[in-house]
Amino acid sequence: MPSDRRSRTKPVPAVPAPATPEPADGRAARSHRTRLAIIDAMRALHAEGDLRPTARAIAERAEVSLRTVWQHFADLETLLTHAGERDHQVLLSLSRPIPAGQPVDVRIEAFARQRARLLEKMTPSWRAARLEEPFSKELQRIKERTFALAQDQVESVFGPELDLLGERERARLLDCLVAAGSWEHWDALRTGLKLSRQAAREVLVTSVTALIARTGADVG
Repeated sequence: MPSDRRSRTKPVPAVPAPATPEPADGRAARSHRTRLAIIDAMRALHAEGDLRPTARAIAERAEVSLRTVWQHFADLETLLTHAGERDHQVLLSLSRPIPAGQPVDVRIEAFARQRARLLEKMTPSWRAARLEEPFSKELQRIKERTFALAQDQVESVFGPELDLLGERERARLLDCLVAAGSWEHWDALRTGLKLSRQAAREVLVTSVTALIARTGADVG
């Protein structure tokens, strides 16, 4: 009988993209749906505050057997990694282009609204992932990719202002903007300072406005 929590020392296999369409083959489609149900069950427990649910609790929430969980995922680290890959697709779906041709103050407001919505949505998942990241190279890789995506978005939104600076100053400001819009900063505002979502978003607007002002741009 499989144990409730498998060893963390097993290597994590390469993870297929969870955004692939459901297979046409009936048996494969059922397997695909079961895997998603297990991931969704774990994320539901995370959202309820159980950041380290046991495999048994996940199985019960997904309405599958414990054996089924282990048939689909080698261990809980693998399950978290698959969930992290799926989260990346959710992240992409929540991101919308913000035209760089708009006035900078309009872009700052749009950027803050989008980040607030995205970060609030992802908080339970990322809070759970942060507990396991020190022990998982795959989760660390997912985090690095998330930061790379955030950097690309900041460069896209605030490219005109960043390009006013020299290479060294540009790189420093880019780092500051990415940090301001990061989940770690958001969590400090929401959990550490206990701000409302609206108040935290306003702090983000203030922070980004102050940083962009350092370029000499007219932020209104």
